[in-house]
Amino acid sequence: MTEPTALSRPGLRVNAVTLVHTSGEIDRYDFNTAGLNIIQGVRNSSKTTTLRAIDYCLGNSDSPADALKAAVADEYVEIITELTINGNPTEIRRNLQYGHRGKVTVNGNEFPVAEFSDRILHVLGWPRINVPKGIRAATATELVPLSFRSVLRHIHRNEDSWIQFADKEQEYLRRAVISYLLGFAPTRYDNNDFALAAAERNLLQAQAAEREVHDSTDRAVAAVCENLQIPIARTQRQVDSVRADLRAELDFVHEERRRLTGEIELLLVPGRPEGTTPGYDATLASQYERATQELVQAAERIADLEQVLAAHVQSQNTVKAEISRMDRLIASVDVFGSLPVRLCPACEQKIDIHRDHPEGTCYVCTQPVTHDQRRRRGELEQRSLTAEDEDLEEAITRTRRDLGQAKTDRQQAQDRRHELAARLNTERAARLAPFMTTLEEMAARIARLQQKLTALPAVDEMIARKAAATEATAAAARRLEHHQRQADDAPRPGKTPLDRCALFAERMNEFLDRHRADVWVDGNVAISADDLTFYVGTRPWHQALGAEATVLFFLAYSRALLFLAKDMDGDCPYPGLLMLDNPFQQGIANEVVHGVLRDIAKAAEETGAQVISTQAVPVPGAMKTIKQIRMRTAYIGESPG
Repeated sequence: MTEPTALSRPGLRVNAVTLVHTSGEIDRYDFNTAGLNIIQGVRNSSKTTTLRAIDYCLGNSDSPADALKAAVADEYVEIITELTINGNPTEIRRNLQYGHRGKVTVNGNEFPVAEFSDRILHVLGWPRINVPKGIRAATATELVPLSFRSVLRHIHRNEDSWIQFADKEQEYLRRAVISYLLGFAPTRYDNNDFALAAAERNLLQAQAAEREVHDSTDRAVAAVCENLQIPIARTQRQVDSVRADLRAELDFVHEERRRLTGEIELLLVPGRPEGTTPGYDATLASQYERATQELVQAAERIADLEQVLAAHVQSQNTVKAEISRMDRLIASVDVFGSLPVRLCPACEQKIDIHRDHPEGTCYVCTQPVTHDQRRRRGELEQRSLTAEDEDLEEAITRTRRDLGQAKTDRQQAQDRRHELAARLNTERAARLAPFMTTLEEMAARIARLQQKLTALPAVDEMIARKAAATEATAAAARRLEHHQRQADDAPRPGKTPLDRCALFAERMNEFLDRHRADVWVDGNVAISADDLTFYVGTRPWHQALGAEATVLFFLAYSRALLFLAKDMDGDCPYPGLLMLDNPFQQGIANEVVHGVLRDIAKAAEETGAQVISTQAVPVPGAMKTIKQIRMRTAYIGESPG
């Protein structure tokens, strides 16, 4: 078998990490892309910081203080990670300054860090899948995308995750990531099961809604039909049949009423032998008409007389006003006739009233003086106006008398009309009495039929609700059948999940067999293909293992990840990278960890994978495939690693 070259190796490889200080100084660390790299140094010398810097460049969306610790975030302004992705050189930059913290720059192209997962999955050629947000797809109600960061948690084992698969990881994600790494997640999470479960839930909900709608609708329809006294209709065809029967009955009653009305009209036609009955006065109608005309004429005469009376009263008031005016005129003549003249109106010379002048002459001009004609003319006009006033008074009296008589005539005409109307109604009622009961029954029957017809549209809506609920159930059943066919017809290519789990477990056991004498326990690792539970012997791993054995268990798990491409014939998303932060955990002996690291170095050399580990002391008896990087920086205060 030909070993893959550096440019053709799948997965991720870290070539170098560069950290730029606020002062402009640069810390650069180069890595061997095939084999084990050990970042070695004393406490607080940036060992863990280096792994966190790589992790931060790989799409960590936390703040720099949370992702790298505050001391590191304050010390550096930029992190540059040089990678090869599927053999292609790639540069990733993260600026730690304000305004750029939510961005990531890949090969000079800056974009939001939230887009990093989809972009790197695309570049890696790894499938993008959605997983049910819950342990059981049948009960999950939401799908969430499986992100690159979720997978990265399994290949970057930080200090807090040596006793669990990944730090702060939920069980449904753990199962999804393991199945993803083993290469059967696209089949396992084709989400036919999720869609099938959703379709089953929708069908159950539709069936429950259909039952509720049918029950409530049947009860409501039965109540309406019983109240209206019509046959109970449970289908649209039955409703249409009831409607047709009601309309036919209504048309029949209308026709009967028209026939009876025609007979009544014939009875009421005056002058026809078939329209007369003993004791019936056929002239009542004409008498009533004449009485009505007389009443109208009396009302018109009253209106005319009231207008004439108003005109006479107005004229009398005018005459009286003129007489009053003449009285004032005559009185003024007497007043002005006795006034002495003191000043000539022409020459303004004084005039003495006692001046000598002949009697009967003017004391101004001595001409003869005649009696004043204005008084006589005023008195003449006054006598004429008085005569006119007397004539108007006589006319008003006569008009009022005529108006009173006209009102009396109108009252008599009105009484006569009322009498004739009462007689006419009485005789008509007597003639219509044999038909009234029948007409009233027909009217009530028509009202009942119309009420029933008016209520039928509401019954139509109720029946339509039943039909809609039945159709919704049928549609849900069709969707369920479709998903069932899809699940049955889904292809199952390559190795089965059971085979893949068995190969992975064998690879872990291959490693663990060498440590049964020191740390490991009796019992082999087995993996359930159904729920991806790791068993040690017959018990789940977390129940069977102590602290030291748990660390060894996860070292075996991490080492087995290096062989994925080889064991699965390339049919899986192969990371090609493993980052182990301080594997010296839980009191496990240093020599055991050193032996494990040498074993992992051989595995990395065999598979062409890259492993980056941190530790405080160098590995004794290091091999050529182990590159040890000595850290020089030591921090004071908050520990960056």
